[in-house]
Formats: sequence, C-alpha cells, structure tokens
Amino acid sequence: MELKIKQITLQTLLDFIDENDISVDVVDETTRLIGHSSFLDSMDLVSFIVMLEENINDEFSSELELTDEKAMSRRTSPFTSVKTVVDYIHENLKNE
Repeated sequence: MELKIKQITLQTLLDFIDENDISVDVVDETTRLIGHSSFLDSMDLVSFIVMLEENINDEFSSELELTDEKAMSRRTSPFTSVKTVVDYIHENLKNE
C-alpha cells in the first residue's frame, strides 16, 4: 500500500507541476513541500493537497481528509516533504 501511495503522490505532484507551469529540477520523495527550499507557495500547497486527497480517496475508496485537526496539530507537519505526506497518508489509511 505504501508504494502505491508514493506513486500516487509523486504522480499528483508531477501533474500539478505540469498544469501550473512550475519549473522544478527533480521530484522524488525528498522533495520539500513547505519551507524555504520548497517550490510551492501556500496557495499551491493547498491546491496540491486537495488534488492529492481526491486521488488518494479515488484509488483507495476512502474518505481521508489530509487537512484535519490531527494533521494541523502535529509538532512536525506531515506536509514537509513527499516522504512525510506519504507516511502520513499510509498511517491514516491503515487506521481506517
């Protein structure tokens, strides 16, 4: 399941980059989604998360909400990098 989540996350990010004409050298699990080395601004991040949430829910027939209180109240954001968001999604889907 984790590999499928990673594939969906990376493909969603690549699609988002392409649709928004964003220039990025490399996209992999270490790609930063927030912070000083991120290529996304806050509106881009929100749009990407919505797109990702839809794709994950379609693939896994789930009702996952990535921006719920649990995500927002964490000490470390689950949206720091591709890897952290994949881990967060996997953790939540296992608990559904």
